[in-house]
Amino acid sequence: MSPWTVFAFERGGVALVRRGTCPFQAKVENAAAAGAAGVVIMNEGTSGRTDPFRGTLMRPASIPVVGVSFEHGKALASAAAAPDGASVRLAVDAVTETRTTRNVLAAVPGEEKRTVVIGAHLDSVREGPGMNDNGSGSAAVLEAALKLARSPAAARLRFAFWGAEERGLLGSRHHVATLSDDERRTIGLYLNLDMVGSPNFGRFVQGPAAPETLSGTVRRALVSYFNGRALPDEERTGARPRSVGSDDASFADKGIPTLGLYTGAGEPKSEAHAAVFGGTAGRPYDPCYHRACDTVENVSAEVLDQMTAALVHALGALDHPNPLP
Repeated sequence: MSPWTVFAFERGGVALVRRGTCPFQAKVENAAAAGAAGVVIMNEGTSGRTDPFRGTLMRPASIPVVGVSFEHGKALASAAAAPDGASVRLAVDAVTETRTTRNVLAAVPGEEKRTVVIGAHLDSVREGPGMNDNGSGSAAVLEAALKLARSPAAARLRFAFWGAEERGLLGSRHHVATLSDDERRTIGLYLNLDMVGSPNFGRFVQGPAAPETLSGTVRRALVSYFNGRALPDEERTGARPRSVGSDDASFADKGIPTLGLYTGAGEPKSEAHAAVFGGTAGRPYDPCYHRACDTVENVSAEVLDQMTAALVHALGALDHPNPLP
């Protein structure tokens, strides 16, 4: 019998699920709804995703949840598939407490009804120093703010540095939630920078396509910058699932258009992307994603400079924006 055989779930049991496809929150809530007393999430088993890991839930879970290595998960699956099944004890030793985090925001004057928010998260995971995730994005936003501070565009620019992204987008969600409906309606675009210095990089511009909007103006300017310097890029125009991902989800959940600059995380680089961007196929874009080795040495200064320059160029293009619909 295959260890991946699907059984009818017995209420009160511990659910074993595999990482990937849908968000951790959905996995846990579905397991709890099925009557699970706890959840074990095993790593995927793909390149860079074999070790024990920690994830983030957007809302507190009513049952204990742990992440284990791919090999450990396989062993549990094999034991569960045996004729007599397997008994598992699951205990989580954790502390729930209230801590204080802060957002930092600064604005460049411009037309208030045409606000563009440019943001990056300041925090990192406990496992690593977070120089690419997300010191790189924070550095790019700060550099853009410094360059544009004395050259206001036609739109008002708001530069944001978010707290507690890794804990469930807490900083950006709080900010958007505290805005009035009128204030939210003035935001024509949120532009997110999360991991823009990956060592085995791609250059990705991601977010829904909306040609006749402020978002479309900025997207064209970003792509134009890369094309004008013979730097390959890829436009990812599909809508990202809400309530997952980076701080752009906080704005998308409120109907605010979003774009993101991104150079890749722990997912393996495809042969096709290696042919376009260079680098090594089969290796993660960032082999130190959420690991202790995410130090300054893990950041590609080359692509960080390129992404920052593209950001500054695109924001400068707002001096001659297309009309909003």
